[in-house]
Amino acid sequence: MVLLAYGADIFISTNLKKSNKFVKGEYTTWNDLYNNNVNSKVLIMGSSRAWVHIDAKMIGDSLHTSAYNLGIDGHNFWMQEYRRILAMRQSVKPKVIIQSIDVFTLEKRADLFYPEQFLPYMLGNHELEKVTESFIGFTHPDFEVPMLRYYGKGKAIIEGVRMALQGENPPTRIRGFEGHEESWNNDFENAKAQMGSYTVKLDPATVKIFENYLRECQRQNIKVIFVYSPEYIEGQNFIANRTAMMGVYKRWAQKYNIPFFDYSNDPISFEKKYFYNALHMNKPGAEYFTYKFIQDLKKLPISYN
Repeated sequence: MVLLAYGADIFISTNLKKSNKFVKGEYTTWNDLYNNNVNSKVLIMGSSRAWVHIDAKMIGDSLHTSAYNLGIDGHNFWMQEYRRILAMRQSVKPKVIIQSIDVFTLEKRADLFYPEQFLPYMLGNHELEKVTESFIGFTHPDFEVPMLRYYGKGKAIIEGVRMALQGENPPTRIRGFEGHEESWNNDFENAKAQMGSYTVKLDPATVKIFENYLRECQRQNIKVIFVYSPEYIEGQNFIANRTAMMGVYKRWAQKYNIPFFDYSNDPISFEKKYFYNALHMNKPGAEYFTYKFIQDLKKLPISYN
């Protein structure tokens, strides 16, 4: 039974990793991290706003360097930092980290967003267990007992079997970036109707991790650049303590000599046609923004190689 369980676990996990569409394509980035395929001089870190806003290939081509977007959907800096740690172990070490920040960067969610994204990498992975242990989602046996974590995850199992039988699997992310061909939806209107406004709650542990990260980059001569990418202007008023949150980043930028590009009031932020909800730009918006951002990056007296 144990041998069968291990065999089934290896079969499902190996094939599930191949899926470029399941869990918003997160396996693509996790695979590159675990298989040492990131190897970039410029890392782009952040949440989904990094993932869908900053085209790493455009940046790499324009700045004549290598760039990779590590943006992770639905997770704050807690999980972003784990991705950076994995990237730092690769043969090419980053010289520059573009840190995409937003009002939720320092707020830690209680559960794991898209927990299925971790399934293929969990068995015996004690480091990942430690990273995820403070979230609601998995327990110690899930990392030790083969197939246990797949209980109740029927869609993941089906996707793994499907990938074993289906050869065609076009990538959705290029160097970690994925532009979304979407038009404006009702996410913002629905959230505003339900809550009126939202107050961000700083997580002390995440704040500590973030500042430790800034200190470590400073010690290793890695240049950090803050960017607050465009955010639809009407949505900015939805966050009750947005000014206070921005103040936290501004103080860090000053303390650690970090360039801070804030596009909150850029003309893009006033054009609904560039967004599919208040927080996220669509593909035309992301491409237009990345081009503008590159022009600002070129003005900095730093080397990207």
